[in-house]
Amino acid sequence: KLFRDGVTIDENIVEYVAKNIKTNVRELEGAIISLIAQSSFNRMDIDIELAKEIVNKFVKNTKREVSIDYIQKVVSEYFQMDIATLQSKTRKRHIVQARQLAMYFAKKFTKASLASIGSQIGKRDHATVLHACKTVDNLSFTDKQFRKYVEDLNQKLTL
Repeated sequence: KLFRDGVTIDENIVEYVAKNIKTNVRELEGAIISLIAQSSFNRMDIDIELAKEIVNKFVKNTKREVSIDYIQKVVSEYFQMDIATLQSKTRKRHIVQARQLAMYFAKKFTKASLASIGSQIGKRDHATVLHACKTVDNLSFTDKQFRKYVEDLNQKLTL
């Protein structure tokens, strides 16, 4: 399309954009159009810096939202337990911490209300979710092993 429209962009830049925008062709085309528009609007050549700027905007906007179910699945797999155990009423520390982490990440990565997070993760109320988030913050600050859990799960959920 670029060739057809008489637009010349360095092959390296086109390759960079194509490698970094993997969602679909429309996104890719949108990024290229945005790149051309920015360069003509600002009266500057299309260089790799401009391409990086445009790609970063596109990648940021298309950050997928993870579901609470997916978070529960990832957390329960990480701690080698089933989702029913994660949602259970038990107060065993390792299960409680896993549940609190699930609530923490649900609050962090979804737009769900505290009440809906609580109801989906073990039929808890909003105050429990709030407490879980505070506990995760405190524990990740004081407990190295727990901080590693948070970092590992954060990495798994942001892939």
